[in-house]
Amino acid sequence: MDNIEKIKEYVLKHYKKHFIKKYTVIEPTARGKIMRTKSKDLPVLISIKDTHIEVKNNKDASPIILNKKIAQ
Repeated sequence: MDNIEKIKEYVLKHYKKHFIKKYTVIEPTARGKIMRTKSKDLPVLISIKDTHIEVKNNKDASPIILNKKIAQ
């Protein structure tokens, strides 16, 4: 489990744009409407193969392929 935490920390540091989804919300106020951008964190799915590590943000997404040396 320690290796998975290292991989997750590495991925969120170097590939953070892949795991944040931005969306626009329209909020009514007394003066009218305001458009605000909010963000949502996506899950980090890690699968360790024999020769490499695959990291995805959902099961159908194309993976980020990493070397096994990152987990060491």
